[in-house]
Amino acid sequence: MTLHLVIARRMACACLAVLAIAAAQPASAADDARYQWHGVERVMAFADVHGAYAELTQLLREAGIIDAQGRWSGGRTHVVSLGDLLDRGADSRKVMDLLIRLQAEAAAAGGRLHVVIGNHETMNVLGDLRYVDPGEYAAYQDVESAEARAQALRTWLAANGPESAAAFEQAFPPGYFGHRAALGPEGRYGKWLLAQPVAIVLNDTLFMHAGPSKILQGLPLAEVNQRYRDAVDEYLRSERPLERAGLLQAGDAFRARPGLVAERLAARAAAAGGATPPDLAQAVQRFKDADAAPLLGSAGPNWYRGAALCNEVAEADILDPLLAQLGATRLVVGHTPTRDQRAVTRFDGRVVKLDAGMNRAVYKGRAAALLLEGGKAAVRYAGEPAFAALGQEGLYVAPNALDEATILAALRDGTVTVTGPRGPDELDVTVEHLGRRIAAVFVGKGAGASRKELAAYRLDRQLRLGLVPATVTREVQGQSGVLQARPEKWVTQGDVERQSLRGGGWCALDPQFQLVYAFDSLIGNEGRTAETLLFDTGEWYAYVTGHERAFGTNRDLPAYLRARPPQPGAEMRRRLAALDEKSLAAALGDLVDGRARKAILARRDVLIAVPAAAATAR
Repeated sequence: MTLHLVIARRMACACLAVLAIAAAQPASAADDARYQWHGVERVMAFADVHGAYAELTQLLREAGIIDAQGRWSGGRTHVVSLGDLLDRGADSRKVMDLLIRLQAEAAAAGGRLHVVIGNHETMNVLGDLRYVDPGEYAAYQDVESAEARAQALRTWLAANGPESAAAFEQAFPPGYFGHRAALGPEGRYGKWLLAQPVAIVLNDTLFMHAGPSKILQGLPLAEVNQRYRDAVDEYLRSERPLERAGLLQAGDAFRARPGLVAERLAARAAAAGGATPPDLAQAVQRFKDADAAPLLGSAGPNWYRGAALCNEVAEADILDPLLAQLGATRLVVGHTPTRDQRAVTRFDGRVVKLDAGMNRAVYKGRAAALLLEGGKAAVRYAGEPAFAALGQEGLYVAPNALDEATILAALRDGTVTVTGPRGPDELDVTVEHLGRRIAAVFVGKGAGASRKELAAYRLDRQLRLGLVPATVTREVQGQSGVLQARPEKWVTQGDVERQSLRGGGWCALDPQFQLVYAFDSLIGNEGRTAETLLFDTGEWYAYVTGHERAFGTNRDLPAYLRARPPQPGAEMRRRLAALDEKSLAAALGDLVDGRARKAILARRDVLIAVPAAAATAR
């Protein structure tokens, strides 16, 4: 399958999802006011408590939000919880009780406590209990009905036999049914959670648990909140007739539910001679549709990780319009733990990643509070004496668990061990440095080809694309060439085609392919093959190598792209426009001569003009 065909198929699926979400009439600007506050002097936020009550209360005390008795002392401050209060930790009920009380105390003091719901809140309300800590169930024993538990046991034994009592206790530990009642849509905590927003704006900052994706295009803030709530409500409504009919049962694995209800209905129909009651058939289909709602899926506002993980150049074309649409210039998210347990920024400060792993037992991290005040942003960690400046997340390419400086130092100074041949003049190697082992490939090249590979790497980094893995010139086994880092596990596009592999991960491949096409156009690369386009099989980030046929003086686009030129997005065009002879000479002057640099700028101009020409033609 060609790269263009892959793109076409993926774009068709993406467009259908967007159309499904954007069909209804959007809410008015007046409705948005319920989720927007302006003129707030002091804003503080925290993320992803995951039942870590002790860590949360320590953080709030040290940040001046509560006093020694746990009462609100934040005055007129607006505090934002970014969701994921539940799961993975035993004290989530105590966390909710605290925040419910603080909401009232904050309002009485002229402040506000906003609780933005996260995916784990929705999971618990809907019955997805994969990550519930045993201590969370135990915390609800006091509200568990003995009668309800006894009835559930009778039903279980009738279905599974008298010898299955031990299995019942394992599947439904003490407190399970109290937990389900309290967190269900009619329970104390379920009702409270369902009343909380999924996105709010304070001053110029959008607060969400995960982040906005394309499926929110065209929706004002109130509509985002309403449609998310409607999707959750529809799921809950659709499951009720199936529960009454016995097609949904306690203990059903959440992800298997749509398939299970269909199987049980088919079995019931077969036992009745093949007749399927129309009302149940419709109920099963309604439930399947509710389960597949895009807003509750991986691109929904409580799951999407694009702003936290994906290539900034590609993702900016999604992020920036959505920020403007929702009335903000900055996004603060939790959901995705930071790499070093410190809050960081991305997109030149337009995104703040605040999940520093508050639950120490699980994430080995720390409780972090973001302060926005007087036009400045700072962060405070529990146990540290003062607020500190936010750092910018560095560049992570391949392997994406290590920062660029660490990888470069290893490639330059580490010990290279050959592990086997890869192809003509190519060796698989490992590089050991300061106790780390990094996967790499050594390619024996002549001086000219090595210079071009190094030039591709430098130009990539000048544009901050992150497509070319870290590259250095080295000598291995007496041969000169380039040593280039690799993901821990990777395949080529050729492997994908030969083995019919399917990509995954959080970051769409289509925008990454467009960056590859734009980069090849810029450098005039006539040698792109299926073996020089690589993928990290963990996250399916795209990388490129093999640039010995690039950096010529031809001012036209590469032959393989002339029929369908790339159309770089706004962020890529902005970065291309910033290139000039001086910056290119500084980055590539020892590798690429003046004529080749002028050709880069000429191809840059052709590349920038492509989207403009296409727009004019339409």
